[in-house]
Formats: sequence, structure tokens, C-alpha cells
Amino acid sequence: YTNVVTLGTMSLRMKILNLCLCLALGGIVIGVFLLTKSHTDYSSVDPVASFDAEEFNQFVSALSEAERGELGDGVYAVEGEVEALSRFGFILKGGVVCTTKDSSNLGLYAGDEVKIKGRFISFDELFEEVRLDHVVAL
Repeated sequence: YTNVVTLGTMSLRMKILNLCLCLALGGIVIGVFLLTKSHTDYSSVDPVASFDAEEFNQFVSALSEAERGELGDGVYAVEGEVEALSRFGFILKGGVVCTTKDSSNLGLYAGDEVKIKGRFISFDELFEEVRLDHVVAL
């Protein structure tokens, strides 16, 4: 009777050990896949549309939440005046917050006119701002 219980326990231990081994191998395979996956270079993507900063803000703010979701990772060209510099980029008059690829302000100063392109991230309803990242000057 004791031998049967011991054999049953060992097979359960082996099952658990095999399961852990499979999960570890699966994690390694997924990790390698994610590390070697090529990332999109948004600076080389052509803009979907071109807007003035204020027009872009009005366009996005008029959309429903679902419609904003359809904008997805689209790249948009936006032209406007730099209102302020931020820690990770700059803000255009009209409510467009731009975060650059390398967190720089592209050498811009408040009052500069600029034409940029960047990936649409979201619309902040609280501050009524459109957010773009991967921004580069055109």
C-alpha cells in the first residue's frame, strides 16, 4: 500500500516538474521572440494627413472615443507655433503635446514656427490636448 502511494506521489511530482519545465521553455521562446522583433520606425512613415495644430485638436476633440481609437498609431503632420517646452518635448499652440523620440525639444524655442510629424497617442479630455509621440521635424 505504501509503495502505491509513493509511486502516485512521484508521478505527480514529475508532472509538476514537467509543467514547470515547459513553462520555463515557453517563456524563454517568447522572450527571444520579443527581443528580436523589429520595431516600427515612425520617423520613416508617411503622414496620413496634415493639419494646423488648432485644426488637429478640433478634429480629434469632435470625434467619439471609438473614432479616436480608430486613429490608432497613425502618423500625422502638424504645423504650428511652439507654445512651451516640456521635459520630454514641446507643446504647440492649439493644444498639441509633442514627445520626441529621444526626449529632446529638437532645438526649438517658444514662439518658433514648426512643422512636425508624429504618431497619434491619445486625446486628453481633461486638458483638451492631443498627444503625439515619436515626433520629428519636417
